[in-house]
Amino acid sequence: MSFDLIIFDCDGTLVDTELLYNTVISDILIEEGLSEYSPQKCLECFTGLTLSNIRQVVEGEHKRDFSAALTSELYVARAQAEMDKGILPIEGAKDLLEASSAISPICVGSNGERSSVIKSLKLTDLYDHFGGHDEHIFTKIQVKNAKPAPDLFLYAAEKMNVSPEKCLVLEDSAAGVRAGRAAGMHVYGYTGSHHDPQNHAITLSENGADQTFSSLIHIVDALKNQKVFLNAKKA
Repeated sequence: MSFDLIIFDCDGTLVDTELLYNTVISDILIEEGLSEYSPQKCLECFTGLTLSNIRQVVEGEHKRDFSAALTSELYVARAQAEMDKGILPIEGAKDLLEASSAISPICVGSNGERSSVIKSLKLTDLYDHFGGHDEHIFTKIQVKNAKPAPDLFLYAAEKMNVSPEKCLVLEDSAAGVRAGRAAGMHVYGYTGSHHDPQNHAITLSENGADQTFSSLIHIVDALKNQKVFLNAKKA
């Protein structure tokens, strides 16, 4: 199968920010008296969700209004302050982007806050792999419904002028995998940023991932093998 577009999730797939973001959420909720929301619990419960989705979950569980506490302004300010202390790309991210861009155009499709997504890509030196501008970075603010709805991936495919069935999505969250499948795209699941990769692989497969990988370098190998195969067919 050849792909005409590869769409990357950002947090937890390219950039090691999932723990950072969920620690910020944990801190805010603990300040509100919800001590059970450790960073690890937030990782398990909220990975792949938007801030508004997280607020809905917490409000539903505790029958309280958290709109004053879980604001995007506070969340983004705290998250970006933590980013300035230092963040890293996921191991193998640069090699993966280079291998992918040798096969097809690439772009980002992220549920993250747009300013934070762009900043994280710049701080980890991944931004220039997407042309060094924002046009190939798509985030939830550009669509009506965030993941797990298919809107964001369909929007990215439309803007990149590629049919959904010719797209490959790379995702680390169940919500993202469901979004890619709902969009009619091929989906690879990445488990290396999760605390329990083996069980997470089962979760991603159950949500529709075509294949799962515990390391980005394994995806690099898969894409390189695909390129060799396609070139051999053309010869």
